[in-house]
Amino acid sequence: MDNYTFQKLENSSFELLIPLMKDCFGINVNIEYFKWKYLDNPAGEFIGFIAVSSANEIAAYYGVIPELYSIEGEERTIYQSCDTMTHSAHRRKGLFQSLANICYRYLEEQDKLFIIGFGGAQSTPGFLKFGWVKCFNIQYYFFPQLFYGLQKIFFLPDKKNNCVPLKDLSQIKQLLNKSNAGSIIHSVKTERIYKWRISNPTYKYNLIGCLNEKEDFTGYACYYFSGNKIFLFDHYFENAQARRTIMRYLKKKLVEDKIKGIVGFCQQNSKYSRSLKKAGFINNPFKTGPLSEKTPFIFYAPKEVIAKYNDPEKWLINSFDHDAI
Repeated sequence: MDNYTFQKLENSSFELLIPLMKDCFGINVNIEYFKWKYLDNPAGEFIGFIAVSSANEIAAYYGVIPELYSIEGEERTIYQSCDTMTHSAHRRKGLFQSLANICYRYLEEQDKLFIIGFGGAQSTPGFLKFGWVKCFNIQYYFFPQLFYGLQKIFFLPDKKNNCVPLKDLSQIKQLLNKSNAGSIIHSVKTERIYKWRISNPTYKYNLIGCLNEKEDFTGYACYYFSGNKIFLFDHYFENAQARRTIMRYLKKKLVEDKIKGIVGFCQQNSKYSRSLKKAGFINNPFKTGPLSEKTPFIFYAPKEVIAKYNDPEKWLINSFDHDAI
């Protein structure tokens, strides 16, 4: 039987996680991905722990990254649980539980125990056993290319609004601040944080904005191409005209670039999902079929904090908040 030692992962040892990512997720990543995610983060550096077997193999990893959130108007650093991994040769040995408890104690000792997570089908039950709570689901919303053919008759030219590529985040600084305001708990979108977030080396992000007749920006969308789909990473529309202008721009790409559809990923029954539905997006209400998956949004904190914030109406979450999308 293996004996394991547990230790904090150092900033110079990210290469140890590469084989774990391949074994657990089938994903090939390089060291630049971990540097971006764990070191370049404007909110601070990651906190992570590894289990090392008696044969000196990295058997498992559990870690969190800091993120800046607005909670009841106060900016606070909370943490997102991410990249939970146990090598297939070392599973069912309690490594996940041991590493998680070490991490939680570490945060609790510093009075920083407030962690969020996007649960997976296999991992969520384990988190719930630890005392995490499921607050709501994140769901896929999509606009198939077929819908464009049915709706384009209504896509009349709008001479008062224009959609343009954005060269600098400063152009939409005021919109970033508005995009998820109005909820008690939401991520903080400074230019620096946003720039870091879309520097994920896994994807190439595109930013577009809507200009009105006064040359003011009234909406934006951030997206990337994934397979044969457009993935809508983040969006905000100040009014219906901005929504129509930006969505018309994206929907035309479905035909121009031969794309199957546009996909959004956001909190159910939220401002984000409502704006997508107004733009003609639908969701799969069944348990099977394309984009039917629902991702539990879970969080863990002291009991009094859980009792206070375990309410979906107090949160506003979309793809921007996910650690890897």
